[in-house]
Amino acid sequence: MALVVGAVGTYKAIESMASPALPILQQELGATRAEIAWVITGVLLTGPVVTPLIGRLGDMYDKRKVLLAVLAIVGTGTFVSALSVSVPMLIAGQLLQGFGLSTVPLAVGIMKETQSEERLKFGNGLMVGAIYACTALAMLVAGPIADRLHYSALFWFPFVVLVAMIALVWRFIPSCPPAPDGPTRIDFIGAVLFGGGLAVFLLALTHAPDWGWTSVDFLGLVGVAAALLVAFVIAELRISEPLVDIRILRGRQMVAATFLMVVAGFVINVFFVSVPMQVQQPTSTGYGLAATGTTTSLILVPGVLIGTAAPVVSWVEKILGTRLANVCGPAVMTAGFVCATQSAGSFALTTVSMLCAGLGSGVAIAQAMNLVVAAVPADRVGAFSGLNFVAKAVGSTSGAQVSASILSTDAADAGQAPNWAAFHTIFFLGLAFTVIALVVGLFAGGKQRSAEPVHGTADADDAVALGPRSRG
Repeated sequence: MALVVGAVGTYKAIESMASPALPILQQELGATRAEIAWVITGVLLTGPVVTPLIGRLGDMYDKRKVLLAVLAIVGTGTFVSALSVSVPMLIAGQLLQGFGLSTVPLAVGIMKETQSEERLKFGNGLMVGAIYACTALAMLVAGPIADRLHYSALFWFPFVVLVAMIALVWRFIPSCPPAPDGPTRIDFIGAVLFGGGLAVFLLALTHAPDWGWTSVDFLGLVGVAAALLVAFVIAELRISEPLVDIRILRGRQMVAATFLMVVAGFVINVFFVSVPMQVQQPTSTGYGLAATGTTTSLILVPGVLIGTAAPVVSWVEKILGTRLANVCGPAVMTAGFVCATQSAGSFALTTVSMLCAGLGSGVAIAQAMNLVVAAVPADRVGAFSGLNFVAKAVGSTSGAQVSASILSTDAADAGQAPNWAAFHTIFFLGLAFTVIALVVGLFAGGKQRSAEPVHGTADADDAVALGPRSRG
């Protein structure tokens, strides 16, 4: 459990290392703002596109070997980034690093093979906590590294950690072969349609602030993405061994898990974009705190670190039941948005709102993973866990781009501070999403019935994952 959780945490740290140093990377490589933005966008694009496919490979082959292959690809990307002397080379390295999102379904699958059901749920929460802790650590160390050393050190340090992680996984993680009745082939048609549709949609979100949300280019890309995803759904319903079993995905608990992931990703990135913009504005705006970068970190980093408390949701579910566990995350995030709407000029309320966002999103992610483990057949846990984190990535990208768009279009020029009404719009939009998540979580509550792993036509509400297979 420590190793697979560590593998996921290592990837999340690598993913976060470049963000605080973007201005330095831009200057060193002579890049434009649009070009350097692709350093972050590359990771966001690759991960969601490849994760369902690699999750499927984990269900078909030895999960240990697939995890080693993924870590090797991420290591190669980190190595290329460290050696990069141009923006295209750095972007290529980042695209390869994006494969690291696939460590999530593989880690869940390995834990399911090696841990009891109760420890598996704790492991899910531990993984979410590690994601938040490693993200916070990366944000803290990236700035000093970039200030005092060459920018390549941002990638050399993670590369060394990855090499050590590969060696530890090779030595200590046992073989995790697939179930005898598990999937036997890869759905390439589904992979192309789903990956293509998702990639086009994320590209549209990335360019939306520049193009405009009602522009022909943006709406055209969204239309193409929708057509590809509709074709994907139609194809999956007709294929005997689909990449994603749509019939399982439409079950109440899977709908709740997916929506919790989207909302959690959306909320945390809304705060990551809006809070720095809010607190760093001058006090003359009536809402700003004239905060320095250090003061901003004092608000953001605790909001990330508190996500390490995500494992508490497993205890809530055990004591109070699934329904209340489902609504814990959305309820805390709702409180955060309520505080945010009243946080103009208040350091305390801004800090509390960020803490609520971090804790609520972490709890929501952990519970979503628990719902997947409970609602999906044992041979599909890896694929659907990966799909859940794809949903989170889409929510994260949407939250960042929507917030940036509202704040940028509100100001007459780049140097003008947005009106407080723009922040209100963002916070009330997030509040609406969390309230909907509360309703969805209540709707998905209730006891589950135990069943054998099923394929094809099973309904997810009747298909409950078995405990870990015997390893004796």
